[in-house]
Amino acid sequence: MKSIKLFVIAIALILAFSVNLVMAQETFDSTAAEEEGYWYSRYNMGTLAMRSGMGEVFMPDMKMMMMAMQMADADFDPMQKGMYGDGDHPMAPVNPSLLQAVYKSGMPYYTQKVDLDDFATQRWDPATFDRTLTGLANGYLIIKEVEWAKQFHVDAHFGVPSDNFSSQWRFIGSALIMEAKMQVMNFHDNMEKYDLSGGGDYVMLWAISDLGNVLEQSHLLYSRSNRYKDLEASAMMLMAADTLFDKIKDMSLPTIQEKSIALQSLVWYAYSTHNQENKSEALANLNKIAGELKLMTPVNAAEKAYAIRGLIEAKRTLGGEIENISSLASEFLADFDRTTGIFKSQNTYTIDDVAIIIGALNAIKIFESAEVDTVKAEEVFTLFFETILNKAGMQQSAPPIMAGMHEGEPEIYFKYPGMPLPPMAGGQYGIAPMFASSVTYKDGKWEIDRTFDTAGAMHASNEMIWLHHDEVDGFPTL
Repeated sequence: MKSIKLFVIAIALILAFSVNLVMAQETFDSTAAEEEGYWYSRYNMGTLAMRSGMGEVFMPDMKMMMMAMQMADADFDPMQKGMYGDGDHPMAPVNPSLLQAVYKSGMPYYTQKVDLDDFATQRWDPATFDRTLTGLANGYLIIKEVEWAKQFHVDAHFGVPSDNFSSQWRFIGSALIMEAKMQVMNFHDNMEKYDLSGGGDYVMLWAISDLGNVLEQSHLLYSRSNRYKDLEASAMMLMAADTLFDKIKDMSLPTIQEKSIALQSLVWYAYSTHNQENKSEALANLNKIAGELKLMTPVNAAEKAYAIRGLIEAKRTLGGEIENISSLASEFLADFDRTTGIFKSQNTYTIDDVAIIIGALNAIKIFESAEVDTVKAEEVFTLFFETILNKAGMQQSAPPIMAGMHEGEPEIYFKYPGMPLPPMAGGQYGIAPMFASSVTYKDGKWEIDRTFDTAGAMHASNEMIWLHHDEVDGFPTL
C-alpha cells in the first residue's frame, strides 16, 4: 500500500501528466477551448521548465527547496517519508532539469521509455537543440513561470498551507519563482550572450517587471497572502528593469510585431516601476508607438492580431479613443473562413501566430464589447482553436486523464478526443505534450513542423492562461 501511495505522489508531481478523472463529453465550445488552453499551457510550461533539459541546467539549493516546502505545507516534516500528517505533503521531484537559461528550439521526442517517477527519462535529445539564447524565448518563459506561480497561489483552487490538499502545487509555484529568479540573474550577468532582436529586449523588460512586481506584493489576486514575497530580490529586479528600460527606450521598432510587443511590455513596466520619471516616459512612449502602429498596414491575420493586441493595451491604459481598433478588428474577423476554420489571408500558422491571434481575440472579447461583435469574436476563437490546436495537430500529444482534481468535469476540458497519448504520438518512444512550431494547410490537408519553438510556445502558453483573466490577469491596470 505504501508503494502505491508513493507512486501516486510521484505522478502528481508531474505538471504535464497531472490531469483528472472526468466524465466523457464530446461537445467543443468556447468554454472547452478556454479549459483546454489552461491545460495545454500547463503541459508545455511544466515539461519545458522541469523535464526537457533544453537549456542551461542548474542544481537547486536544497535548503531553499526545503523552505519552499515548509511554506507550502503548515505541518511539513522533512524527517518523515511518504504520506503523513494531514495526508498531503510536497515532495521534490526525482532528477528535475531546472533551467537557468532556455535554448531557442529542439525536437520534443523522448529518447527512452518514460518512467513517470524519474524526470531524467523525459529529457529530449541534446543533438537537436538550437542553443541560441534569445530574449524572446527566455523572457516569455520567465513570464510563463511567474504567471503559473500566480495560478498556484489562488486559494480557492490550490488552498493555503493549513489545508490538506494541493500542497504539491503550492510548492511547485515557489519552485517556478525560484527558477525565474535564476533566469533573470543569468540574463543580467550574461546579457551579451543573448540575441535581443525581434522584440526580445522588450519581452525581457516585461518579464523582469512582472517578476519584480510579484516579489513585492503582500498578497496576490484571489489570495490572502504571498508566499513568494522577497523584498530584497524585488528591489534588485525592479532596478534591473529600470536599467533595461533606459537602455532600450529609444531603440527603433521597425515591425508591427515589435511595436505591439513594446506596447504590451511598457504597460507591465509602467505598472511595476517605482521610478516616476521612467513611468512617465514609458507612458509617453506608449502613446508615441501606438500612433506609429496605427499608420502601419498589416497584411495577414497574425499581423492584424499583433496590431489589435498592442492598440488595445494602449487604449485601455492611456484612455480615450484609438479610432481604428474597431475597424481593424472587424476586418480581422471578416477574414475568417468558417468552412476551413482558418483565416483566408493565411495558410501557415506558427505557434507565435497562434499565440497572438488567441490573445487578440481574448482582448477583443474583454475590452471591445461596445465596439466589436464579440459574439462573432467568440465564434472565431472557438473554431480557430479547435482547428489549429486540435485538428491540425499543433498540440502534439496530451497526457492520460487520471484521478485527482476536478472530478466530474468533461473530458474534453483536458484533451481533445483522439489526441494521442505521448508514447503513441510518434518516434520510438513518443512525443512530449508540446506545441509544434507550425502547421500548414495545403491541398485540404495539414502539414506539421514538429520542432518545438520555445519563444512561440511560451507566448502561446501565456495567452492561454490569460483566457482565465479573472484569476490570472494578463492585463494590468495602472
